[in-house]
Amino acid sequence: MGVGYSMLDLGIIGKGRTEDYDTKFLNEIVPGEEISGEIYIGELKRITKEKIDSFEFYVVLTDSENKIKWVVKLVTSYYPDTGNIYGERGGRVYTFIDTLNHVLNKEPVNEKANYSVNFKTFRRSVNDNISMITIKAIHPTNPNAKYVTLQVVSAQLKDEKGRRLYTSLDDLAHQNPVMRIAYTNLREEGKDITAPNLAFELKSMKDREEINENEFKSALQRLDEVGKH
Repeated sequence: MGVGYSMLDLGIIGKGRTEDYDTKFLNEIVPGEEISGEIYIGELKRITKEKIDSFEFYVVLTDSENKIKWVVKLVTSYYPDTGNIYGERGGRVYTFIDTLNHVLNKEPVNEKANYSVNFKTFRRSVNDNISMITIKAIHPTNPNAKYVTLQVVSAQLKDEKGRRLYTSLDDLAHQNPVMRIAYTNLREEGKDITAPNLAFELKSMKDREEINENEFKSALQRLDEVGKH
């Protein structure tokens, strides 16, 4: 007793109580809308309907700020002998993986004809290394598709201790409310979005008492993290 210890991350979705969150699904997202939240990739499941097998997994985004849990189902081909899922260009699985690969690894988008991805590696990498993600809904390429396609706009990584890392000023503005205000103010004034300009705007916001001292210091710390990444 009395000895300090670190809590283990057990993969529990979100933080705190989530039963009072509003749960929303893919059919409630409209083209052009952006959603953000802590990301969790669920297990791959086999679905049998009329003697035909298909496979699906869920992407869960927990938006703690707005108390919304987005639950998005992605249907995919799956090959048990390799453990790979498969996505063709224009499909939801392809677009999600393709744009995530672009955001994280700076790979060009829409160049591959298809993706073959080991699902266990994909799921583990996302759940272990990404904390927050922002997704934009776009019109599907298939005119018969009922719902939107999801394009990854930004992804926020964790460091080796599980803390969030901000990979760009755009990402920081997407994920941090205080920085979002400063970012918007600079854009409305027609000023360049740079780290020094953002720091100056944060100081101005503190002087105008739009943010307090703790918010100011916390935002500066996050701004500094972007420069070190």
